[in-house]
Amino acid sequence: MTNVQLLADTYEMAHGLVKYYNSQLKEIDPYLEWEVNEQKLNSVIWINAHLCWSEHLLVLKALGIKEEVADWLNHYRLGSDGTFHDTSISLKQVLDERKKIHQSAMEAIRALSDEALNEDNALGMQFGDKKSKLVMLQHAIRHEATHAGHLGWLCKLNGINTI
Repeated sequence: MTNVQLLADTYEMAHGLVKYYNSQLKEIDPYLEWEVNEQKLNSVIWINAHLCWSEHLLVLKALGIKEEVADWLNHYRLGSDGTFHDTSISLKQVLDERKKIHQSAMEAIRALSDEALNEDNALGMQFGDKKSKLVMLQHAIRHEATHAGHLGWLCKLNGINTI
């Protein structure tokens, strides 16, 4: 197994966990923002919209892939306020956009060579002193898994038994 295959498979596992939790939350109001200890938590729809934005940035843009995406995507970038800005956008629309972006991202990852992982990412973003495509993909995987955990907490808060 190549390093690229390992990264792609690991990313798919993290993405699969997000999909699993989303399937458990399908009967829950996707716009609901829970408050815990006076702290608002992101809604199901916000987390998924943010994951759309981040996968587009951390994988597609970082690998130099230009892809048309929905106009509303940038509202869910790093540093956004955590609110879902437009309730005319449905969870289905967000998940459809996510599916499209994820398919393109996985094709882009799987098309890489192991040697290409050491190249600088197209955004020039750094984690520590590294700005390789590898470090961007590693961050994309941990980012996906972190938000899978958030969806898992939302399951628990909504009385959904997961594991």
